[in-house]
Amino acid sequence: MHVAVFHGPGQIAIEEAAEGALGDSDVRIAIARCGICGSDVSMTSGSPFDYQHGKALGHEFVGEVIERGRAATQFRVGDKLAVLPSGPCGQCEMCRQGRPLFCSNGRSLFGGFGERMVIPERAGFLLPGSVSLAEGALVEPMACGRRALRIGQMQRGDRVLVLGAGNMALAVIYWARLQGAGRIVVASRSARRDDIALAMGADAAVRLDDPDPEALTRALGGQPDIVAECVGKPGMIARAIDKVRLGGSVLSLGMCSMPETIIPAMNTFKEVSLHFPLAYSIEDFTETIRAFDAGTVRPEDMVSATIGLGELPAMIETMRGPHEHLKVQVAPNQR
Repeated sequence: MHVAVFHGPGQIAIEEAAEGALGDSDVRIAIARCGICGSDVSMTSGSPFDYQHGKALGHEFVGEVIERGRAATQFRVGDKLAVLPSGPCGQCEMCRQGRPLFCSNGRSLFGGFGERMVIPERAGFLLPGSVSLAEGALVEPMACGRRALRIGQMQRGDRVLVLGAGNMALAVIYWARLQGAGRIVVASRSARRDDIALAMGADAAVRLDDPDPEALTRALGGQPDIVAECVGKPGMIARAIDKVRLGGSVLSLGMCSMPETIIPAMNTFKEVSLHFPLAYSIEDFTETIRAFDAGTVRPEDMVSATIGLGELPAMIETMRGPHEHLKVQVAPNQR
């Protein structure tokens, strides 16, 4: 089979790899879709946070069961599964807290940019028939938005300001609407993603660099209770702190990898709570699937392109600079 492997900055190769051995409690899946995450771009760029050389890439994926281990009884051949990118042990403290990506005994399941994979049954989540393959590969990134708002303790009726209009921003907008936010405003540098932000649940879209200092407040009907920083550039956390109300919460979701300067006293005088959420719990994963099944908003509208596995290296290079894509998904077995 073939899989994408990272060998250094700008060096992503599609290589032949041996099939994984099927354990008793494992299933083998044919990977149907895998989304390109912002981390796939930033962590293959030569930064201090790059993936290890030789690492298989791809963690936002969905697949179809094609083989079962002797003790694997939870799923049937033909079932479509969204997959955790880390197979949790189910026994450690982090697993008991529902935080599988922090499992000390976890089994890495990166390799979604590949044709097939062996996964432990507990890492798979059955997709109902109403959820498309494109949406199945969105479960992982969209679950991050749900957990972020839980950490920020969003309440029904809260005003939510989202800085940026990328995939993480859309995940926050989606969940803020489902969980009863009073008003949601997205602030971005251009209008090109306004339509999708509004379709996902935002009430209004404004420009991040509007010279009118009161534009955001007017659009929200007051200062935001929660500001989700989803840009990931230096200065954005400070801007979020400046905008949030007294006693409000700031969620840092842009994963900026450069130093950020903030004035602690500004936090103190406003009693701002600053959070750095990572990933999701098991509950967030399952609730995301349930929401996709029940909802009228179709998250697959976020997918701007679907490409073949051989096109992945060039697409990641394209996404390092200015581009028009939102969520790009790879179909590794598509010919």
